[in-house]
Amino acid sequence: MNPYYGVRRLGPYLGIIQVIDVGDACAYSTNGHSWRIRQQTSSGRFRWGIAQISANNMDDICIVNADNLVQALRDLPRVPFPVRDRFELWLLNHQSRKPLALLRTCYKPADMECVTDPHWRPFLRSDTRFVSMTLAELGKDKAARDLPILHRDRLESQVNEASRPFPVAQWFERLADGRGVGHAGLRLEPGDAGRILAADDFPELLVSEDWPDPVQAGVVTDYHDWYAASLLAHQNLSHTTRVRLERAACRRPQALLSSYPLIPKIIDQDAIDVALVSARLMNAS
Repeated sequence: MNPYYGVRRLGPYLGIIQVIDVGDACAYSTNGHSWRIRQQTSSGRFRWGIAQISANNMDDICIVNADNLVQALRDLPRVPFPVRDRFELWLLNHQSRKPLALLRTCYKPADMECVTDPHWRPFLRSDTRFVSMTLAELGKDKAARDLPILHRDRLESQVNEASRPFPVAQWFERLADGRGVGHAGLRLEPGDAGRILAADDFPELLVSEDWPDPVQAGVVTDYHDWYAASLLAHQNLSHTTRVRLERAACRRPQALLSSYPLIPKIIDQDAIDVALVSARLMNAS
């Protein structure tokens, strides 16, 4: 089996990570250049290695009891690797019982964990930087005495409220044509396990952008635009979505610079190149 693949990091979303998996040892990279090592011990548990390995010192790699991983690192193909986390855990919309927000993904069926916490989190708790242009425009008309609400918190509340009062979450195996086969989950109804949903029933990105209120729809779109650089590393995006995300990513060039090596396809290379130059100038100043 090919040991090179990519997986999405969620709970909250942190982009795509590149994986080299030879069974008893793995290497992980967020940029395709530097790698962290994780090895299986004699007790069967995995532990992280101390040092990172970069593309600059592949010839000097020496990892005890991990000859297969060493060889895989030396034979490293170009990134990005194919994304293989086809098992997806979705928070469901309370009314439609269709996928609302992506909670987790995994590559192997055995890794489909039991669902105990169906709460969707858009960011790490320490990350309060998110600015929704939709909410910013709306806030201009509010009195200065109103207590500000973090845009992150507004988004989180909106999405989770759409799943309540009793949140339901379900694992799906995504097929090659985009359809999803239902598996286990939390608070499922009889017949949910084994059901097949059409490809169009699944949001293309992280959260459904189909909302009855234009402000709510705008906040979710702003969330995806905020993470545009990382989302561009997703594979099988539609042309329209990729164009939109490229434009949004160019507005946050420093995030684009770090994600660029993992982007499989570029539509407007000239615009991306200008943004990358801008990011390097920002980093140098």
